[in-house]
Amino acid sequence: MTKDERQQRILEQLRLNDRVHYQELSIMLNTSEDTVRRDINELADAELITRVKGGAQPKTPLPVTYHERELYANAEKRIIAKKASQLFKDGQVVVFDGGTTPFLIASFLPRNIQLTLITHSYPIANLAFEFPNIELIFAGGKASKKSKISTGFDVLKKYRAMHADISVLGIHSLHPEFGVTDPILEEAEVKTRISQMADKLIAVPTSDKFNTVSTIQICKTTNIDILVTNLEPDDPFLQPYLNLNIQIL
Repeated sequence: MTKDERQQRILEQLRLNDRVHYQELSIMLNTSEDTVRRDINELADAELITRVKGGAQPKTPLPVTYHERELYANAEKRIIAKKASQLFKDGQVVVFDGGTTPFLIASFLPRNIQLTLITHSYPIANLAFEFPNIELIFAGGKASKKSKISTGFDVLKKYRAMHADISVLGIHSLHPEFGVTDPILEEAEVKTRISQMADKLIAVPTSDKFNTVSTIQICKTTNIDILVTNLEPDDPFLQPYLNLNIQIL
């Protein structure tokens, strides 16, 4: 087993458990505790998990800047993007949340697709110019250099006046009981409106976002129509979401 494979297994265990221990991981991975300790140290240094005495525990906060998020879980986001890009059809009106996963989904759209695309994301708006048959509606407002999105009253005013066929919602934290949550108030306000403004709500979390909770509720989990993730739909980890009658891709 390679180092990348070991570290992925460690992250998978932390999706299922509140804490992992060196000895248990050593047995599961068929390697020494020293090797496990080095893997955990690397993951902790990358701010993907938190070191604790004897092992590690999940780390809810994710990379903050857009560039950091571009690099984080990129392979998983590409799996999501390939799945989600098949959900769009000519003639639809779609709203894209900010963030790197919605951006990747937009980049995987068929080049000649005919859409009206609404967004407050500068990277997605720039990308839309490369599609000859996409009509772009950009919701401008207060610019966040960190997240490369617009926020504030002007964005909310425009979004409140619009209705879409599909909303693509980026996810910071998702929990079957506590719903979709986010730590940043200005972004959360826009996300809340995005969750309400379309006939179909598509949430696009990578597996590390599941069963985590942040400060501000965006919407209930049951508001989600389709959950697109890097996991296989029959993964036992997703059963609580299947129990809520959410379609999973």
